[in-house]
Formats: sequence, structure tokens, C-alpha cells
Amino acid sequence: MKALSILSLVQAYSSLENKSYVNFLHHYGVDIKNDEAGDLSHLVSVLYPLGNNGIFNGFYVGYKIPQIGKEFDLLRIGKEYIVNVELKRTSSEEKIQKQLYRNKYYLTSIGKPVYNFSFISDTKKLYFLHDSNGIQWIDFSYLKQVLENQIIDNIDNIDKLFNPSIYLVSPFNSTDNFVRDEYFLTHQQEEIKGKVLNTVVSTPQSGFVSITGSAGTGKTLLVYDIAKEIIKTQKKVLIIHCGYLNDGQEKLKTQYKWEIISIKYYANYNLSLYNMVIIDEAQRIYPEQLKKIVSTIQAANGKCIFSYDKVQTLANWEEQRDIDGHINNINSITAYKLTDKIRTNREIASFIRALFDKKKNLPHNNEGNIELNYFNSINDAKCFLESMSSQDWEVLRFTPSQYNNEHHENYSSILNKTSHGIIGQEFDNVAVVIDQFFSYSQNGKLIYAGGAYYHPVKMLFQNITRTRKKLNIVIINNSEILNRCISIM
Repeated sequence: MKALSILSLVQAYSSLENKSYVNFLHHYGVDIKNDEAGDLSHLVSVLYPLGNNGIFNGFYVGYKIPQIGKEFDLLRIGKEYIVNVELKRTSSEEKIQKQLYRNKYYLTSIGKPVYNFSFISDTKKLYFLHDSNGIQWIDFSYLKQVLENQIIDNIDNIDKLFNPSIYLVSPFNSTDNFVRDEYFLTHQQEEIKGKVLNTVVSTPQSGFVSITGSAGTGKTLLVYDIAKEIIKTQKKVLIIHCGYLNDGQEKLKTQYKWEIISIKYYANYNLSLYNMVIIDEAQRIYPEQLKKIVSTIQAANGKCIFSYDKVQTLANWEEQRDIDGHINNINSITAYKLTDKIRTNREIASFIRALFDKKKNLPHNNEGNIELNYFNSINDAKCFLESMSSQDWEVLRFTPSQYNNEHHENYSSILNKTSHGIIGQEFDNVAVVIDQFFSYSQNGKLIYAGGAYYHPVKMLFQNITRTRKKLNIVIINNSEILNRCISIM
């Protein structure tokens, strides 16, 4: 997307033939509806008599943050501050304040002060979000002055100003921020949340909902946000986690009095006493546990949400249980699927897909978020991994067998988190190991030839998809994988 003059845009809208106007918009990467262009024309017509003086130049029109889809009607990036103007035909002050406050949250991540305005074309009123996050009517001369004093910052690529992953607050890794409501849901998350609360929580009969999505789509944040919303109404919520409880969950339990348990303790709880039961990471539940939970909730006319990603299993027998099929067969269950990737940046996401499938040659932009290290010595690799643990890298290891010694234990430290211990979590900088037993099958899929109790390919996928910003691949004595990684990058 390119910045442009909004005066030029409205004159193109009012005078060009449709084909020429569409070509004009395409040149700047602008997607604006005719009614929005009409609202913009009204704003320009109010500002124009106050003087041109370049105040119409340098605007990004309809800019969307990558992966999140958060849109700003008018955005102007200056060297010292940012100006955002939202265009509305009509709106309530409550909605205006809510939108401008949300915009401020997203834009302050750039690290500059933000001036947030909202223009209502029907009434020709201009609202401003002041420092205490309330709104007030403001004279158009103030907007003109702000634009006149702004020195436009010429940016090669506006997308580089935003890191989508920072907007996905984790209830586990940013627990206090989560409890203080210091985050926003994406439009898709908000939509699903509204439907769940309206159609399930408010109905008298039993209700079942499934929320699915691949790694990085924000399933955990969404279901924990729904839980928090219900808890605020003084209703009882039980979260059953199908794995070990992490530090964030323990903090929610001890400091904030949430009821969160591991699946192995579910039989100790009377599920009929809860207004909502949430089964998180449900792909790892046993069929008999699922059957008992469902029958108990149905008998009590209760409510239940299943949150899971069927791909994130850690052993063959978990996949063979087909929990996804069992959940979808629950009578009258309502299914929702999150599709918007948030956490994993595009570079890492495309790299992971190509790493696990040699036949996928996806477009890949090397932006420096992926590092490769190669060793033919296990001891040297182990020393390197130990040094990384003290340098803000989260080194993730495979879960070992309780019965046999496995090869990956030769280079893994027991101080590092295991695949089972990081389910549902995320980390800024993740390091993973690929040893000599990994290779590709004839159909191009990543496989593992060594002996292991849990599935190393599934555990590698679990570990590698935990990263938010940077990924470090440590390869031990495996030139095939090294060559594949280099060819992807």
C-alpha cells in the first residue's frame, strides 16, 4: 500500500470514469467502498476552506494490520506522532469511543503519540479521543493544525511498523495483562464469542460448542476470555486442561481463584454444579473421558466448550482416537473454526509448512527471523543449546519415555520444557533440535526413523509452532535437513 493525497482521491472519485477510478485505487493499493469515499469527500469539503497547505497529503486509506485484519480508515504516520481519522456516516458516542480506544491500543505499539479522531458525515461533527480515553467534540481547526504541524515520515513498507504477534496476549505467558483486560480480540474472535454467549449461555437446555483452529489462531485466548466474561456474572466455570498445568494456569488458580484442573482429576469434580465447563486441548482427551463428561453435562442441562486443534497430537494413538470425530458427533453441537493466523509471523509459518512437506515450495521472504545452526558433534550441540538458554531463547525438548532411554535425551537438558509441558503456550524466541533420524519419505513428508515412545515429528511440530518472533533450528549431523532448510530460505 502507498500513501496518497486524500484530496486527489476524492477528486478522482467524483470525476473519473469507473475503470480509470478503479485503476487509480489499484495503483495505491486502496480498497474503499463508494459510500466510504462519499464520507471522505464530506471530510475534505469541511477541511478544504481552512486551507490546503499539504494537510491532505501522506494518508494511508483503509490500511489493515497483516494477519489481524484490524483496519484504519485514514492513517498518517509522522516523524513525531501519528494521526488516525475514522469515517462514519452515523454512530453513537459509545461506539465512537470504543473504536478510537481500540485504535489507540494498536497504534501505540509503534512507539509514538497518537491523535485519534472520528468524523461523522451526517452531522459534520468531529470527535477526539483525549488522554483519559474519553471523547469530546472538537473544532476542525484543531485537526487542521495537527495535520499542518505533522512532518510526514516517508516509509518504505508500513507493514514493518506492526508486529501482529504482540497483539495476541496469552492468558498463560501474560497472565496479569489478560486479567486486566489489556488486549483486544480480533473481529473473528469477537464474532465467535458473541455467538457462543448468545446462543449457548442464554439457552436453558444443554449446549455444546467446539472451537477449533490451527496453531497461532488464538483459541486459548478466546475460550479463556469467554470464561472470564462468564465469571464476571458470578457464574461457575470449570476449565479442564488436557495436559499438565503451566505456570500461568497455576497463577490464575492461586491469585485469581479460577477453577482450572488437569484432565486426570476431572472425576473428582461434580460437573453438574458448573454453569460452563471448558475442555481445552481436547484433542488429547480419552474417548471414555469424553463420553462421561458429555453424558454428565447433558443430564444436568449444562454447557460445554471444546477447544482444540486435531493436528496437535503428540502420539499416534492420540491421533487414532479420532476425538475430533467423536466431538462432532455430539448431538446438536455448534462448531466454530478460527482461521486468522495471528501469533506465527508469515515468514515462520511458511517455513514450517515447507519444512514438514518437501513438496510444498511456498513463497518465502527471508526477513531474518529464522536462524540455522549445524553440528556434527552431539556434545558441541548440547553446549550450544545450554548457552542459548541463558540468552533469551526458549529451548524446547521432546518429552522422553518413562520406560526407555531415547536418543534425543543425549543432547537435551532436563531443565528445558518438554513438548507436553508447553501445550497452549507461546514464546518470543524458540530453539528446536532436528537430529540425524529425521528425513523425508517418498511422498515428501517429514519422518523419524529412531525409536521413541511419543511421536518425534508431532512433538517437533508442537515445539516449533510455539514461537512468536524468532526461530532457531539446531541441526545435528543431518545434511538432508540442512539442505532443505537452506533451500526454503
